[in-house]
Amino acid sequence: MVLAVTLLVLTLFVVPLLVLGMVRRFGMDEAEKEQALLAPGAHTLAWVVPEGEDPALVRTDLAHAGFTAVLDRSGDQRLVVECEPADHARVHEIIAHRHTSFGG
Repeated sequence: MVLAVTLLVLTLFVVPLLVLGMVRRFGMDEAEKEQALLAPGAHTLAWVVPEGEDPALVRTDLAHAGFTAVLDRSGDQRLVVECEPADHARVHEIIAHRHTSFGG
């Protein structure tokens, strides 16, 4: 009986609190990353996402290549990629590859 009550308490209270804590931490990490990339002086490259295109696909490709990117929705929807000027060509290549893969 005690085991059943313990499992019930864990299931109803502790597990949801742990999940909420993890989701909150993820959100805070994303907000910090976004703030750093959108700050003046950050080494970034911006790509205006064409209407109807999913920026998550390009963002995933960039992440696999080792680049950090955030979606900026102020004004035109654009993907802001953290990269040094020497990496601009590589970022353009990744974006072009994904963009042409879907006939864009």
